[in-house]
Amino acid sequence: MSENNAQQAFNELLSCYYTAWFRFHPETAVQAGVHGYEDLLRPYSDDQIGALITLDEKLLSSLDEFDFSALNADARIDYSLLYNATAWELHQLLDHDWRYSRPQDYVPVNAIHQLLIRPVENLHSAFKHRMQQVPDYLRGARVYLSQKPGKIPVEWLHSAAVQAQAGASYFRGLHKHPLMTQKFQNPARLQPLCDQAAVALDDYVRFLQHDLAPVATGSYACGVAEFRSLLREKHFLDVEPDVLHALGEKLFNETRAQLLALTREMRGDDDLEQALADIRDDYPRGGPDAVLDAYRHSMKAACDFVSTRQLVSVPASQILKVMHTPEYLRNEIPFAAYEEPCYNDPQQLGHYYVTPAVSEGDLLAHNQVSIDLTSVHEAFPGHHLQFVTANTNPVNSLPRLLNASATLYEGWALYCEDLMQEQGYLNQPGHRLMMLHDRLWRALRVMLDVELHCRGLSVDEAVHRMCRELGFSVDEARADLAWYIQNPGVPMGYATGWALIRALRAQQSQAGDFDLKDFHNKLLSVGSCALPLVICRAFGQDAWLAARANVFID
Repeated sequence: MSENNAQQAFNELLSCYYTAWFRFHPETAVQAGVHGYEDLLRPYSDDQIGALITLDEKLLSSLDEFDFSALNADARIDYSLLYNATAWELHQLLDHDWRYSRPQDYVPVNAIHQLLIRPVENLHSAFKHRMQQVPDYLRGARVYLSQKPGKIPVEWLHSAAVQAQAGASYFRGLHKHPLMTQKFQNPARLQPLCDQAAVALDDYVRFLQHDLAPVATGSYACGVAEFRSLLREKHFLDVEPDVLHALGEKLFNETRAQLLALTREMRGDDDLEQALADIRDDYPRGGPDAVLDAYRHSMKAACDFVSTRQLVSVPASQILKVMHTPEYLRNEIPFAAYEEPCYNDPQQLGHYYVTPAVSEGDLLAHNQVSIDLTSVHEAFPGHHLQFVTANTNPVNSLPRLLNASATLYEGWALYCEDLMQEQGYLNQPGHRLMMLHDRLWRALRVMLDVELHCRGLSVDEAVHRMCRELGFSVDEARADLAWYIQNPGVPMGYATGWALIRALRAQQSQAGDFDLKDFHNKLLSVGSCALPLVICRAFGQDAWLAARANVFID
C-alpha cells in the first residue's frame, strides 16, 4: 500500500471509530469540541458497555492488520496513541469495570457545567436533555454500586459525596449564574429542572454515606504491574516504578538543599516557615474582585514579557478569561487552575479559575509571589500558551487531543517557572524561594505516586508526610491526595517532565546554532501527548535516549 493510500485508510478508520466512540464518551466529545453528543450522559448499561468493548476489540484488530511502516511520521504517532489508549480502555473495562468501584464517575455535574463554557450546538435542548436525565442516571448508578461494595475505596466514596454535595448547591443556584443569564433569556424557567437534579444528588449523597460507606472496603492502589503498564501505555515511559521513585527522591533532596541554602541567604537562619510566612503576608486587599484583578494583571505582565523577550511564539488568536472557580469544583481546586479551550474554538478561549478565599488563611495562599508564579504556570508561557499552540497546529489530531500526558503539559508548565526566573521576570528572592518550595512539592508527588499505588502507603501516612515536608495543613494535604489516589501516573508527570525537558535543553544547547525560541517552538510543535513521543518526533530518537539516560538511573 502506498503512503497516500495508507494515510487515507488510516484517517477513515479514525473517523469511523471516533464517531462511534464519542457516543460512549459524550462529555469528552463536548470537551474536545466535537458536536452531536451534547444531549447525552455517559452510558453504563450492560449492553452499552458490551458494545464499547466490541468497538475497541474491532479497532485493535484493524490496527493489527495495518501496515504501520506505510504511515508518515505524524500518523505513526497517532497510531501509537490510538492503539495504546484503546488497549488500555479495553483492559480497564474487562478487568476493572468502573461501574462497580468509582462512585465519583457517576456524578454528572461537569456534564452540565461544560455546556455553559464550551461552544455547543442547540444549547437549550442539550441542557434540558442532560438535566432531565440526572435523576434516573443516579438511580441506575446505585444499582451497580450496590453489587460489589467491597471494591469501592472509602476515599473515592468520600470524594464522590463531597462533589455531589457541591453539585447540588451549584444546581440550586444555577438560575442566578452569570453564564446562565448570558445564554438563556429566562433561566428561572429551568430552575424546577435544576432543583429536581439537585434533589437527586442529595439522595445520591445519602446513599453513599449511609448505605455504602459501612461496607466500602476497596483499595485505591492500582498495584505495581498496573502502574508499570500505565507508565508504558499512557506516558510511553519505559521505566520501572522504583526507578521513577528514585528520580523523585533525588530531586526532592536536591531541591530541599537549595531551599535551605536560599533561606539562609535571605534570613541568616534555617526558618523556612517564617520566610514563607513573610511572603504570604503580601496579598491583595479589597476582597475577591481585588484578587481576580491581581491575577489578571500578573497574567498580562507575563504574556507581555514572553512576547517582548521572544521566548516562544505566542498564538495570535487566543483569550484567557480569569474567573471565580465554579462552586462544585472548589473542593478540588483550593487556589487556582486552568481549563483549556476546544481545538476548533476560533477564539481559543481558555478559563483561568481562581477560588475565592473564605478565610484569611485562604487569602495568604493568594499572595503576590504565588500569583506571579501561578500566572506563569497556568497562563504564559505555561498551560494556556501550550494548549492553544497544540490546538492551532495543523498536525493536531483527535488521538493527540484525547491523550494528553502530564509529562508534557505539566512538565512544560513547571519548566516555564524556571525559564521565567532565569530570564529575569520572576526576579525577587521570594519568587525563587516559593518556586523551589513548589518544586519540592512536585518532587514529593513523584514519590507519593509510586508509594500510594505500589508500596502500600496509606492516605494518613501521606498526609503526615505532606504536612511535615511541605508545611501543608491537614485539609490541604487531603484535598491534594484525593486526586492522586484517583489518577495514578499523573502526579509524577510534573517533576518527571520538568527533568526531561531540562535534560533535553542542556543537550540541545551544546549545538553552536542553538536558539532558545526555536527550541521551545519545536518542543510545542507535536501536541500535548507523551513527552517521549514529542522528543522523538521533534528532536530525534537519539535526543530522547540521551535525555532518558540523563534523568533515569536504571
